[in-house]
Amino acid sequence: MKDFLTRLFGGVSDGRTEKLTVPVNATGFAPFPNEPVSGQIYSFRTRPDSEFSPPATDRYAAIKVVGVDDKHVAVAVLDGIWATPPSIAEVGSSSIINEHRFAHTGRAAVFGVLHDWWRREGDLDEFSFVGMQAVFRREQQFAHEIATYAAGSRFSTLRAANHAAEGEWRWANDREAFVIENEKKNAKDAADRAAKEERYRTRLSKLTWDQLQSETPFERWSPSPPFPPEEFTTAARATIHDACAALKELGPKPKRADVRAILKKTVIWFNDADEKAGGVIETEEREDICAVLEEMAHCARQKALVDEIDEWREW
Repeated sequence: MKDFLTRLFGGVSDGRTEKLTVPVNATGFAPFPNEPVSGQIYSFRTRPDSEFSPPATDRYAAIKVVGVDDKHVAVAVLDGIWATPPSIAEVGSSSIINEHRFAHTGRAAVFGVLHDWWRREGDLDEFSFVGMQAVFRREQQFAHEIATYAAGSRFSTLRAANHAAEGEWRWANDREAFVIENEKKNAKDAADRAAKEERYRTRLSKLTWDQLQSETPFERWSPSPPFPPEEFTTAARATIHDACAALKELGPKPKRADVRAILKKTVIWFNDADEKAGGVIETEEREDICAVLEEMAHCARQKALVDEIDEWREW
């Protein structure tokens, strides 16, 4: 257990404040580390919550790496908000955010990020290394839960840090406007979904095997990260094309049992591949896979099988 904790936290703190020396470069700022390590503090400039929010926040927030295992970086979002990038001394008095906005119920803003998804550019603006801080007992427990996939553990990209930091600041300081913006966003999302569903129904009514086989499944799965590794995507596309070919060979009026067998085999392939890849099927990937399987069921004239897909999948 001690060796496991050492790998996870890089050492165990007794909960007392610990000052760690961080080298700085000629500009006076700490250089960006090559890889995440327990105890690192990073700052970032927050982004607007939605297109309906003011275009610039002029706020900075911070995250702390509270654990690193073979697959994940455990990240805690801190509750400080600053007008400029904070120093390590300024971050020192911050605690982990407890999320209360909208449907949140006070849960700590801690989540796991896949190593492949840890990157300096893209997910957070002005993402900068601040310094080092001891990892305390409560933080160690959060990291341990992520490393062991404990019930309730959350996994995301670094973008989740922005949602927590900016969202909680708006909830505490500008709630009325924030709620109105969220209502506008929800209304737009609902309208977009309705239009998308109508386009999808039209597509299903005209879909053929030749059309399905000529298309590239999961075309938006790029780049990686945040989407799955290229080899996973390539294999997934081949699996879908093979399944389409097998279903087409069943003829224009296939038996439900035969269609079910092919669809279930395809779902089981995704179950196994996802497990081997370390759980790369997230919300967007799940939606895309289910959409393709639904199209295959419709094309095979067995749309009733769509309801069974959830019973087979493990992602």
